[in-house]
Amino acid sequence: MNTRQIDYITEDFYESLSFMDGELPDLDAVRELFYEDGLLINMSFGKPITYSTESFIRALEDQINEGQLTQFMQRELYSKTDIFGRVAQRTSVYEYTFAYHETDNIPKGVNYIQFVQVDDLWRITSMVWSDEGANFRVPSELLSS
Repeated sequence: MNTRQIDYITEDFYESLSFMDGELPDLDAVRELFYEDGLLINMSFGKPITYSTESFIRALEDQINEGQLTQFMQRELYSKTDIFGRVAQRTSVYEYTFAYHETDNIPKGVNYIQFVQVDDLWRITSMVWSDEGANFRVPSELLSS
């Protein structure tokens, strides 16, 4: 089972969302990583927040244009990918920050990403994620490489 292309796509997703103050994220790259409309669901709050790829990109652009989001960094800490035929599921533990510099206790979360292989290329079909909360933390077995 070769997960290299899925590894690269996941890394590209996190990197394309990350940007420093005075820069912009590469949202065109985000768009290219998804198959058709895509589905993104944020479970970090009381109720699910659901996006298509385009509505997710518009929401980020709005936050940037309104000055609510001036910089962001997100990266993967741990992953496990299962492939069956031309479908795949990835468990991706991430950390993120809105700060210019690294800080202690960077927030973490878990992202479950689904992929399909079309014309020999893997594309993201959907993802659902949740940041850590007061009542739950990323399990230690998902933080060891």
